[in-house]
Amino acid sequence: MKLLGIPIIGVLLALWQPAQGRLRMAPASAQRVARTAQASECTPSALKSNTTNPPPMRLKQPTLCDSKVQQYSGYIDLDTDHVFFWYFESRARKENQTVPLVVWFSGGPGCSSQIANWQENGPCQYVASGAPSGLSDAERKALPHTVGLNPWAWNNVADLVFIDQPVGTGFSYGTIPNTTEAAADTAWRAMQAVYTLNRNKEVFVFGESYAGRYIPAFAEYVVKMNQVVGGSEDLQSRGFSELPLKGIGIGNGLFDYKLQAPTYKQMGCNSTYPSIFDKRQCEELDKVVNPRCAMLLDKCLGAQAASAEPAGVGSCPVEEAWRASSECREADAYCNGALNWTTPVNTYDVRPRARMVPDDYVSYLRTSEFVSAVGASPDLVYEECSDPVFDRFAGTSDEVSRSSLSALAYLLEQSVPVLLYTGDADFICNWYGTRAVAHALEWAGQERFRSAPARKWSWPTKSGKTIAAGEFWAADNLTVLRVYEAGHEVPYYQPQASLYMLAQFLWHKQLY
Repeated sequence: MKLLGIPIIGVLLALWQPAQGRLRMAPASAQRVARTAQASECTPSALKSNTTNPPPMRLKQPTLCDSKVQQYSGYIDLDTDHVFFWYFESRARKENQTVPLVVWFSGGPGCSSQIANWQENGPCQYVASGAPSGLSDAERKALPHTVGLNPWAWNNVADLVFIDQPVGTGFSYGTIPNTTEAAADTAWRAMQAVYTLNRNKEVFVFGESYAGRYIPAFAEYVVKMNQVVGGSEDLQSRGFSELPLKGIGIGNGLFDYKLQAPTYKQMGCNSTYPSIFDKRQCEELDKVVNPRCAMLLDKCLGAQAASAEPAGVGSCPVEEAWRASSECREADAYCNGALNWTTPVNTYDVRPRARMVPDDYVSYLRTSEFVSAVGASPDLVYEECSDPVFDRFAGTSDEVSRSSLSALAYLLEQSVPVLLYTGDADFICNWYGTRAVAHALEWAGQERFRSAPARKWSWPTKSGKTIAAGEFWAADNLTVLRVYEAGHEVPYYQPQASLYMLAQFLWHKQLY
């Protein structure tokens, strides 16, 4: 990604070589051109008299990846929007037994949840047959591959559904939204639909990266719509139900750019891993980059403070013109250009000799065999991350002009358990930033959380041994977990630990 050549960062261009190509699950780039936000209908779709649940669904029952469990895949048709999903029942499910449902959203904005299914916590793997270690990515991809089974998939303990959203992401298609809040109603409708496939007792929403923006907003929408549905016999008669949301989990999330951007200096210069910047670069971050980034963000957020902003279910944040202001565009360009893309190493894993997570599976998802098996549209060519979605969100400065803090605080006050877990080798959404966000949350348990001591966290092996895997801080219904030796996609780096983390949270709503 080339940096935008604004004068203030000219000295930085001499210091660092920018990474080439858009990195997956990255926040909005400096080069994205802002576009004027377009107004859209924002009344909750369920309130329209002709809306019923479930909506029309085009379902397949594939047997890929995990042939011993029931699967559903295909489209949820919401008027002109068509949301792709893939649902796996739990390996632990027995006849007539209910287990929790975990809904997964990947980040981006605009990155498919099939990334998690095939690279992280899903049942699916696409692996090279007999590939020796040390091969380059090109050499490995040239070998024959087979579809395999992930033994540490999260459907070991829960039903698991991967949803491609916002519309335009992965195999989903329709009218692309341009803010997280504008995408909330469609996400809620999709969750309502998949819930009808097997009405589980408890629903949990998990995701990573830009899901730090998605999930708090979507979960707040779920809680508020539960109140609407619970008080409406009409909605209940049309098939809508209160979703029993019992917790959310966000891995390496982007929550609040102003709080998280300054931590790039600590992660790059003084973390538990070797420094990725030299002394001069670290001083430049401290004296020039961070102060100017903070100043520009204040100007962007000042435009927000001066605006009359609607709130609550049915508000229209997509219409807020200030979000596409020159102040917000400048903050987006400078902070991302000067911070995100100035590292010469893997942005998602700062450890020496780190490599990107293999994306071999992409070629398989583009085959007619796969498309037919899961009921995806044959007119679409699968992309891990959608440029059009990315551009739409960048056009409203969704990343820098909004914060998830108020939504997280609201959920905590509503007694929703919240787990924020972070691989400690990730740079772009690092664990220092996650802790800064958690400490800034204003809720009844704030002081108890701030004073909570770090506690060691381990996972048990079948032989009875325990493996040290991280440390966590917890108070009331908030838990923050630092996962050792893991990059941006925690379940890829620490599959056993992440499965144990999920099981603890599903069963006890906290870690221990």
